[in-house]
Amino acid sequence: MISGTFCRLDDPLPSLRLTPIDDGPALRRYPGLAACRDLIGNTTLLDVPSPEGGARIAAKCEFENPAGSVKDRVAYALLCEAIRGHDESGPPLKILDYSGGSLARAFGYLAQFTGIPMRFTLPAFIPPSWLRAIEAYGVQTDLVDGTKGIMGIVDLALDIAAQDPSWTLLYQHRNLANVAVHLYGTGHEILRQLGDRKPTHWMAGIGSAGTLAGVALALRAKFPDLAVAGITPAEMPYGTPALPNTQPKFSGGGGLGYGLRHPFVESFVPDTTHITLTAPEAFSAMCRFLDLTGIRIGSSSAANWLAAWRLAETLPPDALVLTVFADAGPPEEWERAISS
Repeated sequence: MISGTFCRLDDPLPSLRLTPIDDGPALRRYPGLAACRDLIGNTTLLDVPSPEGGARIAAKCEFENPAGSVKDRVAYALLCEAIRGHDESGPPLKILDYSGGSLARAFGYLAQFTGIPMRFTLPAFIPPSWLRAIEAYGVQTDLVDGTKGIMGIVDLALDIAAQDPSWTLLYQHRNLANVAVHLYGTGHEILRQLGDRKPTHWMAGIGSAGTLAGVALALRAKFPDLAVAGITPAEMPYGTPALPNTQPKFSGGGGLGYGLRHPFVESFVPDTTHITLTAPEAFSAMCRFLDLTGIRIGSSSAANWLAAWRLAETLPPDALVLTVFADAGPPEEWERAISS
């Protein structure tokens, strides 16, 4: 399934030690990144429509980041760690990873300030508007047949890195910076924004699971009884032994298949409850949220909101469910949501 010389995606992590992101070396070598750092994060924690008589829902609005998604945080953290670990006396740094689209867009945005060559393997079904944006940033792209699922794009990235070691593979599903940036960044922001309020639940879609795990760790340090739930498509649920399929799914959490389970979930939040939602449910929720608020959120964000709503219906009014709005969705997704 996964070739190359790298470990399997779901092998146990060699370390669970999480430390704040050290961006000092990156800023010294690429001073222009300071402008990016100052724009990423500090997004709104928004009280959103909630069921009458049930728990309240609040969502972290990550579409406010400069490249438009929660992956802006991850890209900055992964890039800074790669720069910090790079031997300046050796060959120039070249960045390689895989993405469903948002991470590659975020890296493309950062490429403007560094000039570092970047290459991403992507699913062939990536929205054309996102692909154009990624390539306009100068990112090299390799498209993978959608029938191979997320593991297909991971496998190709592993193969490229094995065949050409001049590329530095970031391996976002196993790179602890992916969790640390949400523990020390997103999670700590939420704690500040909560004030005196006490959250009872944290819910997020599972893409690489960095957001789910990192924020959970931050919140549980203060609220140890916090319940955690991960959301994946009903067409490809978490840990399913089924093979990848081409059924439409909400974005940002396509599922791994083959029975594989995410290392960040299993290592940091193994008690996570798993919830599934269908693509039609997510697309419908996009339109419903827009009607209620005038705010556009993408299908993964809408799935998070809908899952939070359904949970909130079962909870008392003094409960508080937190979730995340990862992005606002590409135009193609909105065309599909409106027409469905």
